[in-house]
Amino acid sequence: MKLINIINSYSEEGDLPRFYLKADTALLRNNDAFYIPDGVGRVVAEPHIVLKVARLAKCIGERFAPRCIDGVMAGVTFTAIDRLEEARREGLPWDEAVGFDHSSALSLDTLQRDDMLQGATLYINNIERLRWSVDTMRFSADRVVSHLSDKMTLRIGDLIFLGSPEKFDIAVGDNIKLKIGERTMLDFDIK
Repeated sequence: MKLINIINSYSEEGDLPRFYLKADTALLRNNDAFYIPDGVGRVVAEPHIVLKVARLAKCIGERFAPRCIDGVMAGVTFTAIDRLEEARREGLPWDEAVGFDHSSALSLDTLQRDDMLQGATLYINNIERLRWSVDTMRFSADRVVSHLSDKMTLRIGDLIFLGSPEKFDIAVGDNIKLKIGERTMLDFDIK
């Protein structure tokens, strides 16, 4: 299983979707608490709508992309910002900053593909911090799937984190909730 993270869905960077990959050990499931790793410095959370790949896909046109998606999930990725800035300065890979164990929270439930059209809402400590819609993404979900399938074979169970419009600093003691439409998909603590 691949975890594919789109990084420019809400920025003007690049003409095509840009992405990086994470190992499946980055998954945090079951609304388990996220433990900030020791010594990483500042950590930010980014909420995502996540596509779950339903079938083998290689070089799929946009009009066939909906057939490749099994449903949508909610996700939150965590980034060690100090490590990321250091890696960028030194021209090193981002793996240490973005791909550490449990750096990608994922909901248990999967909704229908069209449920993502209801948008999503992020709460930190029960305060609404962000409400967004996939309509505001630069690249449609179908375009993302089509582009990725041109670059690599998508397999059943691969997860595509569609990108986040904002980053939020987190601290020990915080609680994160993420809803798609009115349904709470994630609800977990930071430790």
